[in-house]
Amino acid sequence: MNESLREKLKSLGVQLGASGIKPGKPKNTGKKIEQIIDGNDIQTPFGNVFVAISDYPPSYQHGKVRFDRCVRLKWLAAWGKTPGLEQNRLEEIVFLDTETSGLAGGAGTFAFMAGVGSFTNTGFQVRQFFLRDPSQELPFLAGLLSYLHPFKTVVTFNGKSFDIPLMNNRYILSRLGTPFDNMEHIDLLHLARRLWRNRLEKRALGDLEREILNFRRTQEEVPGWLVPQYYVDYLKSGDAQPLEGVFYHNAVDILSLAGLFLFTAELLEEPFSASDIHSLDLAAIAQLYQELGDLEGAVQLYEKSIAQGLPHSFFLKTLHTYGHLHRKRGEFEAAIRVWERAANEGMVDSCIELAKYYEHTCRDHLTAVSWAEKALTILPNVESSQDRITRDELIHRICRLRGKIQKQESRS
Repeated sequence: MNESLREKLKSLGVQLGASGIKPGKPKNTGKKIEQIIDGNDIQTPFGNVFVAISDYPPSYQHGKVRFDRCVRLKWLAAWGKTPGLEQNRLEEIVFLDTETSGLAGGAGTFAFMAGVGSFTNTGFQVRQFFLRDPSQELPFLAGLLSYLHPFKTVVTFNGKSFDIPLMNNRYILSRLGTPFDNMEHIDLLHLARRLWRNRLEKRALGDLEREILNFRRTQEEVPGWLVPQYYVDYLKSGDAQPLEGVFYHNAVDILSLAGLFLFTAELLEEPFSASDIHSLDLAAIAQLYQELGDLEGAVQLYEKSIAQGLPHSFFLKTLHTYGHLHRKRGEFEAAIRVWERAANEGMVDSCIELAKYYEHTCRDHLTAVSWAEKALTILPNVESSQDRITRDELIHRICRLRGKIQKQESRS
């Protein structure tokens, strides 16, 4: 960056690099990064950047996921609205995770490590670009930019909210041009929330490692919230030894991201053949299929999840949604059977749907009012504004239906 631009940015109050972090004079006893991490300098037009490279064989297994499995990407592409992904070879997909100077983001936050992973002809490779000093950010960004150029899709975990905006910011400030504008982006955090929100209380990447991939980290692990402080300490002391755990943390994040990608792709493509899918996961996939337009597949998955057994509250919600799906397909008799089952189990919304159906479609006001009254009797005690609205609506519906019944009786 030329001096005139640097001074102009400073005058505007833009913090460059880690200008707020003043590293002390390095201690002579501190170990350099080359002494603890196996890596090399890579040349860029702006200077050198340190890069650690780790290779994993095709047979590598991350928890219960083998990296040599063949997967189709149709449903991931449909969910992510990334049509190009379906045509991508795995070698055209890059997995990205950054380690930063702060977790809150903001103009002064920068990445001091960018971990990237990709499938190769010989297995899977993780590259970790490391920023030795904030003053070397330009070669750090340039080296990463050169590496990312061939890839067509980037996969992250919370990258839409954090990693990609942060890196775009740094690329804009460096005037290099961001590599992400021409890449499709899949953020697995949002899909994980969809698939496992009903079963897992926490859905951070570390939680999914344990609960979904069956992977356990070793004692080398550094908690994510401590990572920024480790880098600040390194800048002050010059001792890179504690960063060994940070490199391990980042590398496992990349491996888990790739493993979760493979697992999720296969789960969405073949939910019918697997025998060990939890019923709540089946119901979540059914809803996703329904939203993406595969109604036949959604019907089969709803049936499988119900047959397999669901916790009572989810059982009722699934039945109710299943009934809507039948109605959407024009299968009114099937919808009625499902809603009656849910209503008799205590589902208020299904009672209301039945009341609507018998009033507007069948013109059977007696049956309609009976379902509305049933809904009113099973409605829980008033606890929220929504309950009060529902109660008022039900009373209004019952009064209106009784009025119609009286008119019919007076005519006969």
